[in-house]
Amino acid sequence: MIHITDKAFRYTPSVHTDLKKKFRRMAQEKRAADERIKAAEAALAGTVVAMANRRSSIKS
Repeated sequence: MIHITDKAFRYTPSVHTDLKKKFRRMAQEKRAADERIKAAEAALAGTVVAMANRRSSIKS
């Protein structure tokens, strides 16, 4: 995060900001992150093999 004392800090007057646009973008990024997490969890859930299924196919 850039601090106000940092040389890279540039002040933006409030009349030149669009909070509605910023919050819309933040909500969109949050939804995209949630979708990525949900997809990753679904992929992991499909890779687990139960041991009971493997043993039941072996005949003595």
